[in-house]
Amino acid sequence: MEPTITGINSFDVAVLLEKATLLNGMLVHGTPEQKSFAKKEWTILEPQIRMHINVDACEMAKRELALEHESLDLQTINSFCI
Repeated sequence: MEPTITGINSFDVAVLLEKATLLNGMLVHGTPEQKSFAKKEWTILEPQIRMHINVDACEMAKRELALEHESLDLQTINSFCI
């Protein structure tokens, strides 16, 4: 199976990707305040992403965005891709 994104156009994909990239950067390299902010924002962004991607796209995103970083707990990672 291939990673797929459905139900949104390429511009919306780019916006979601940019948001995810920025939040990931804040989680990995941010101050404690930025990390807290990013975690809250991720809870808003994650359901939007989940609506439009398949499991393969999710696994690719985890690898590309380094979501296994130690700053995220395992529950957060698993909630992204169940």
